[in-house]
Amino acid sequence: MAAPTVMSLPTEPSALLAEAPRMVGRFAIRGEIGRGSNGVVYAAFDPVLAREVAIKAIPLVPGRTWSAKLEANFINEAKAVAGLNHPYIVTVFDAGKTERLAYLAMERLHGRDLHDLIASGQRLSYQQIAGLMARIADAVHYAHKRGLIHRDIKPSNIFIQRDGKPKILDFGVALGRIAEDTAGGKRQLIGTPNYMSPEQALGQPLDARTDIFSIGAIFYELLAGRRAFEGQTIDETLMQVIAAAPPPLSSLRSDVPPQLIEICQRALQRDPARRYQTAGELRNALAEFIGRSADVAANVPRARAPGWFGSRQRPVTAAAAVRVAAAAAGAAAAAAALTLLPRQPSDAPTPATTGLAAKAASADAEASAPPMRAPLPEPPTVTEEPAAVHAPAAAPGALATPARPARALPAATTSTPEGIVALAIAPWGEVWVDGIHWGVAPPLSRLTLAPGTYLIEVRNGDAPPFAARVEVQAGQTLHLKHRF
Repeated sequence: MAAPTVMSLPTEPSALLAEAPRMVGRFAIRGEIGRGSNGVVYAAFDPVLAREVAIKAIPLVPGRTWSAKLEANFINEAKAVAGLNHPYIVTVFDAGKTERLAYLAMERLHGRDLHDLIASGQRLSYQQIAGLMARIADAVHYAHKRGLIHRDIKPSNIFIQRDGKPKILDFGVALGRIAEDTAGGKRQLIGTPNYMSPEQALGQPLDARTDIFSIGAIFYELLAGRRAFEGQTIDETLMQVIAAAPPPLSSLRSDVPPQLIEICQRALQRDPARRYQTAGELRNALAEFIGRSADVAANVPRARAPGWFGSRQRPVTAAAAVRVAAAAAGAAAAAAALTLLPRQPSDAPTPATTGLAAKAASADAEASAPPMRAPLPEPPTVTEEPAAVHAPAAAPGALATPARPARALPAATTSTPEGIVALAIAPWGEVWVDGIHWGVAPPLSRLTLAPGTYLIEVRNGDAPPFAARVEVQAGQTLHLKHRF
């Protein structure tokens, strides 16, 4: 009599998805991009919307506890990201399951994660590091304001696209609401030891400040060229996180700017009360460093203005680049005091302003945050792409360069005073002035322009764009406010 067959589970759940399916839901699978211990990422095509997507899939095995947990995390991730609309957070389009697997359909990205970038030995300038971390902090602050904490921010969950812009991935271990952790109770230890906060390593209740510590650990690694916490074992690493301070940055690299050392040290405080209390505060501190550095470099002519999306900017005059880099600092007007410019007549030769908010509501807290003194520096360009990397193509509604040819901004002269356009955009928007991209507001909160007439456009994904033609006069401040 033949011996009964014993079904055993593979070492990793992803091994159950050995062969790529032909279809997942309505999505046509084109090949495998990469895999981890729990799931697989496929390149796919959405025939309904005619776009490329990335499908993140996990196997389903009814009756298995591990499968139920994986599926629960998947549901968490879908719910967590579905309500987020930020340029530096991966966009999830759809979710579902078949008999064999559960899946998320995400935007398809091209590049590699920050872990691979660090491992490649590529060194970033301190300006690039500060700009990258400010973008990440801005995205995390956006999620926090919507009641979500990530709990597993680490280099492998930060995807660097080919143009150098980051996307935060993997909200699968995020809590649905911050209040669920602040209420107390026993929690399972989830996360990556090298980037955990002390309170997370101790299994204590968490709030948004745990993500700030994780950002600080990544910041330290980029500045120092080594991890802040790394023991020989997991337990040793956790003990370092709980009780030890990482080696001083000044002892590892003598050229690290003191302001960046101070910012990193505050983000890595073991006591949450001594850290930045919001990721927005961390973002603003980094923006202040960038602004001061730009002031120092303002006398160096440049061919390009270093904007938030530097790779998309068109060439401008050297004088205009200097003017952008040395944009004047100062507190922005409070959101309540900002007013919308009058509508243009219907026959005006400008884009229609239909759909603009007739009643401008108060901007989010980000809009009244201290303004950046200068746009963020260009991120590093990713020139190589590993064969098996998560590449979850451009985000839906991604901006294309306006068809109308852009004109160079009027060059500033020492004898011609400039005017200011103060911005209060909620929750965020990409700002274009006469076809030239100036950055994302917030943190961009003001435009310093030579006298003249400008077309200012602000866009947020697929939302109707904000467009207004303004006349800038020397020494005067105009106020633009819009909520998408």
